Amino acid sequence: MLTFLSKIIKINTVNIVGVSRDENTETYNLLTVKRKGNKIDIVETATYDSFESLKKKIDLKLPVIIALEGKGVLNKKIDFNNEADVNWQKNVDYNSIYFTAYKAGTANYMSFCRKNAVTEVLQKFTAEKFQVIDVYVGAFLAALLQTAIGEPKILASDLMLEFDDTGLSGFEKQFAEIPMKLKYKINEDTINSDFIPLYGVLVHFFLQPKAVTKTESGMLNVEEIIYKKAFTLFGTVMLVGFLLSLLTSYLLIHYYGSKNAELNLQNVYSNQSYQLVLDMEKQKEKKENILKESGFGSSRFLSFYSYELIKMTPGDIVLNELNVVPLAKEVKATERVLLDPGTIVLKGETYNEASFNNWMGNLKNNNWIKKFEITQLKKDKKNKTQFEVKITIKDV
Repeated sequence: MLTFLSKIIKINTVNIVGVSRDENTETYNLLTVKRKGNKIDIVETATYDSFESLKKKIDLKLPVIIALEGKGVLNKKIDFNNEADVNWQKNVDYNSIYFTAYKAGTANYMSFCRKNAVTEVLQKFTAEKFQVIDVYVGAFLAALLQTAIGEPKILASDLMLEFDDTGLSGFEKQFAEIPMKLKYKINEDTINSDFIPLYGVLVHFFLQPKAVTKTESGMLNVEEIIYKKAFTLFGTVMLVGFLLSLLTSYLLIHYYGSKNAELNLQNVYSNQSYQLVLDMEKQKEKKENILKESGFGSSRFLSFYSYELIKMTPGDIVLNELNVVPLAKEVKATERVLLDPGTIVLKGETYNEASFNNWMGNLKNNNWIKKFEITQLKKDKKNKTQFEVKITIKDV
């Protein structure tokens, strides 16, 4: 899991704190750098005369690398061709010291101090929530910058490093304070001699050259820092994802809510239209019934029956009333008008009864007449026959 996270979580911005001790004071040099691909940019350089001043200014969210210098730090060149140096190295109790060594040619340049001195510094930093990820001792790692600087001598804190064609060839401790700090140009940055060892530390931290060996502190929990950064990263991603999901959900709810309102409105209009269609169908059915009842729905117009009856009526018969589709009954003001569509009522008078009888016979022979009925027949004082005939037709 840690290997997987280490590939994802990269430490690209880091604080390197140089802790330099003398007899009475401690000086803290802060170098903040940011890595972009293969390029390292210096974000800030600052010097503080107390730990409290450093704590107030430094960004505690960034991981910290500590570089110990000054009092308590010893520097030694171990020549592999010198038996005394080789024996000295063999007899070193590495469990009691903390060291950083740089190998150049046939020599090993080692800076070391007592382990409890490192433990004391680590406890001070970790107690104040500094995220310490590594510790270095001495200034020999400034030799990693010789190619970039291109000088035969480089002042790194209180050590003057000397170089020849094969690389680092020696050093000399500067016991007297140098009144003017030397400055060196590395790419586009200009760095003074107090920060040169810190720059060498970050080169090793990012590039891990094989020429450097050092003590690995058991007090440092780099895994915890990686897990914290992973938690922060994934937590931020999850929070952003949640907020985006919430925003998307809100937009979708708003969108589909408006669509639903439109559909509801259309549904209301559809229901209204459907109800209107039902009402119109009822009206249509009602009007068709009226037409059917009135006889206007017949295949023959009512004028046909009127014409046929008048045409076959003899001249000596007078028709006083020809009522096609009469009322079924007398209608009061509040009642519905009911018609008798299959009925024709004839009222008239005649003096010639024989002609009347013949006329009745002719009516009986018409194929559109279903039946007829003489509902009234009487004579008045003048011997005039008054009649009323009710005819029922076939096709209505």
